[in-house]
Amino acid sequence: MHTMLRGHPLHEHMSFSRLSWLWSLVFATLSSFFLPFGAMSQAELTVPLVLNGPEAQDRQIVGLELPTVPDAALSTAALRTTATGFVTVSGTLALQGALVPAPTVYTTGMLITIIPQQANSGAATLNLNGLGDRTIVKRGGLPLDSADLLPDMPMRLLFDGVRFHALGSIPLRCPPGFSAMNREYCVADSSRDTTTFYQATLRCASLGARLCTFNEWVFACQNTSGFLTTVLSAEWVDHAANHANTAKLLGVGDAASPEIACDHGTLSVPTGLFRYRCCASR
Repeated sequence: MHTMLRGHPLHEHMSFSRLSWLWSLVFATLSSFFLPFGAMSQAELTVPLVLNGPEAQDRQIVGLELPTVPDAALSTAALRTTATGFVTVSGTLALQGALVPAPTVYTTGMLITIIPQQANSGAATLNLNGLGDRTIVKRGGLPLDSADLLPDMPMRLLFDGVRFHALGSIPLRCPPGFSAMNREYCVADSSRDTTTFYQATLRCASLGARLCTFNEWVFACQNTSGFLTTVLSAEWVDHAANHANTAKLLGVGDAASPEIACDHGTLSVPTGLFRYRCCASR
C-alpha cells in the first residue's frame, strides 16, 4: 500500500541512534523534494516516527486506502465507517458472508455489523470467510426466532469465543404453540373451544397473550400456509364492532357466504358461543 507522509521535520528522538537519526533526516529531505510533485512514497520504519509540526497538515499520514490484509494501517474514515467489520450476509438459516480483510480465526470480542439479504426463518448460524458456522443468539442466550433478522436491517454481533450475540433490539421468542407473523406479534397455531367473547378475552390473558385483533387475524390467515385448515368455525376477534351490543367474528360470513375464508366475517352478541384464537406481542 502506498501512502503519503506529511509531518516533517522528523525530530530527533532521545532513543534514536546516530544512524537512525541520519536515516530520518535523509528520508525527510527526499520527501520534501518529491511530495510537492504529488509523488507517493513507501518506507519501512525501524525507529519511532514523530509527527509534531505546528500545523494540523504537518501531523498527518494521508492516502491510506481501505485495508485488504489484517495488519494493514487504518484511516480514521475506515474506523468511523467500520469498513473492516461491515458485511452483507446471505441465507435464511446458515448465514454466510465475507469480511475484507479476511480474518484468519474468530476472536473473542470480535465485533461486526451484518446486513441480511433475507429474513431468517428460524434459529440461525453465521459463517464468515469459511471459518465455520457459529450460532447467533439473542437476549438470554436464546436462539433466533423467525423474522428476527430482516432484509437490509443492520444487526450488530459480538463473538464471545463460542457464539455470536445479537446486540440490537430483537423481539421476544414466541410462546410454545404460537408462530411469529412479524416482529410485532405471534399467533396461536390453532383456535380454542367455543366460549363467549368476554371469556375468550380472559382466557387469552391467562396465557400471557390476548385475543387477536381483526387485522392480526386477517394478516395471519392471508400470509400463513395452512392457516385456514385450522379454522373450524367463526372465531372471536378483539376489534370495535361499530355496534353497541355486538362483537366481531372472522373466518365464516353470513348466510350468503357461509364458507370459511380469510375475508369473511360477521357479528354476534358477546354472549354467543364461538371459537377464539390468541395472539402474543413480541
